[in-house]
Amino acid sequence: MKITINSSILLLVIYILLFIGEIKCIYKACTCNWEPVGKAEILYTVGSLTGLGSIIGWIDIEDN
Repeated sequence: MKITINSSILLLVIYILLFIGEIKCIYKACTCNWEPVGKAEILYTVGSLTGLGSIIGWIDIEDN
């Protein structure tokens, strides 16, 4: 199975976007208002620890 240059570039872009999402999720987990603990803190922390942060990092969750 041959992988063309276009598909390699597309795969690289997807990996980069997933990595950036994970970094954003970790940052959001660290900068959340932890008084009181709400859904944003829980989702960002769980996402950071499980790898789902690559998707959750792109979502803005209200932190009341």
